[in-house]
Amino acid sequence: MNQGTLYLIPNFLGQGTKHDIPQNHLKFIYTLKTFIVESEKSARSFLKIIEHPLPQSEFTFYLLNEHSNNKEDLTPYFKNCLKGESLGLLSDAGIPCVADPGNRAVLFAHRNQIVVKPLSGPSSIYMALMASGFNGQHFAFHGYIPVENPERLKKIRSIEQSFLSSGQTQIFMETPYRNEKLLQLLLDTLKPKTKLCVAVNISLDTEIIISKEIGVWKPEDLQVNKQPAIFLIGG
Repeated sequence: MNQGTLYLIPNFLGQGTKHDIPQNHLKFIYTLKTFIVESEKSARSFLKIIEHPLPQSEFTFYLLNEHSNNKEDLTPYFKNCLKGESLGLLSDAGIPCVADPGNRAVLFAHRNQIVVKPLSGPSSIYMALMASGFNGQHFAFHGYIPVENPERLKKIRSIEQSFLSSGQTQIFMETPYRNEKLLQLLLDTLKPKTKLCVAVNISLDTEIIISKEIGVWKPEDLQVNKQPAIFLIGG
């Protein structure tokens, strides 16, 4: 029997509707009843919003996040896929496998000759890069930067030096409740002529994107506390 397909399904960055999903994507998603997800609550909400034709009681969810115990062997997750039933990998927000743990499922699929089909969708990282005015041909994504000093300060200085030496846009993020402290640290640490872009609440009605030199940035320019944000250093 032919094996199923692993579909990589983007989720809304904020509030979304069924009409935000391309019709050809819905066609694939509607055939699925098994999903690998970061959280069941978020997944059920997404499937309800897009009006998946199956009752919620018929879905099967396998958790794959930073707290998952089975980080190595995902065979149970793919048991039916190996027999021919397709399944979906659904992110909590944005596209799967970028700044989330879904890559482990994709790697398992490749190792077992399972077809991987990525579906297009919103990415706060790329949308922030688009809106920054920075180099979009040469860039690096660092994910979450260290929480504690001195590693945190060392990483920020290293990121800035990478930009200064290469012209490569540097992109990183932080847990929302620490955004305010990170912004202040960036303003206190980076060189006055270094440009910083902060993109908050990408795709929402409250979206704000500011891009300018550190020397003219002020902490009060932007409220970032407890709001999803992407930080970019570039020029």
